Amino acid sequence: MNTALSNPISPESEFDIHKRALQEFQAMRLESTYADLKQDPEYREFGRFFFEEIYGPEDFSFRDASIRKLHGALKGKVHKGVVAAVDRVLEFQELSEDLDERMTAEMIETGAGPELTMDQYREIYRSLDNYNQRLYQIDLAMEVTRDFFHLSRKWMIGVSLKTARSAANLIGLGRIMDFVHQGYTALQTISEIEPFIGTVRRRERAFNDEIFRVGR
Repeated sequence: MNTALSNPISPESEFDIHKRALQEFQAMRLESTYADLKQDPEYREFGRFFFEEIYGPEDFSFRDASIRKLHGALKGKVHKGVVAAVDRVLEFQELSEDLDERMTAEMIETGAGPELTMDQYREIYRSLDNYNQRLYQIDLAMEVTRDFFHLSRKWMIGVSLKTARSAANLIGLGRIMDFVHQGYTALQTISEIEPFIGTVRRRERAFNDEIFRVGR
């Protein structure tokens, strides 16, 4: 039997192609906007994690699908601050996914992409007419970052994560725990998070304001 014919690989849908193109565009925009932070010795390691591992265009479906399962697995097993922080991560992830999918649908509707220009991106972004929701997304991302930074200062968090990381491999969550541990390790290289948060919040709010002022 021809296994290639009997088990064909499903091609990416039009929606998936456009969504990946959108995320690649957004990743390139962040790379340009925050090149200085990624080169700053203080924030080099965390900046790479923040802008590439969290916002990069690679397939992080394993992460998105695993966060909710991880949340349930952590309850009662690690410091309650970690569970509360993961709650905020879930909220942020769901909001960002919803916004990306709405923009992807608009790309297809308007015939933009998958090769996006900045003018097309701005028009699609503005067309959703959700200025306050975008501000909330920015602020939520910064709150999550601050929460995890403060947690990374607590020695008991490191112990909890080490224990949870070992247990996670037994229930199929090893990869997502490796991701969490990578972020934790990157945060420990930083002495102060507020300059990073302030810079990102200020630039993202300015970008958001600029887009929504156009055409009004």
